[in-house]
Amino acid sequence: MTGTRRDATAALILGLLAAALLAQNADAQTKPDRWSANYLMPACRNWITFAGDRQGIDEALCAGIISGLAYTVKFLPPDSSSCTPQGVTTGEMVRVVVAYIERRPERMHEDFRRLAIEAWHEAWPCM
Repeated sequence: MTGTRRDATAALILGLLAAALLAQNADAQTKPDRWSANYLMPACRNWITFAGDRQGIDEALCAGIISGLAYTVKFLPPDSSSCTPQGVTTGEMVRVVVAYIERRPERMHEDFRRLAIEAWHEAWPCM
């Protein structure tokens, strides 16, 4: 392969890589962040409104995140852990998280899971 042909091939490969990266970046900008409060709050509100009776995928995702975090949050460091009172339902845990996030609309772009942990730590700190 001559130097000119090799340079053209390298330029083509670099061009294709650049196009792929730009397309990926544009795609990331149009797709919602499924872990953000912006994405999950409507589903969590629906879950509360319909008391878990009407389950879409996003409502189930909200309830699943809440249930999973509820199990693990007691094992976090003291500045993040939470000790939910015995008998607290998934619905009550969702309500605490939704109320916490609604009081902080400027944080809606943040990770819903982190905000849920903060909400429970505020509501039910371990003593």
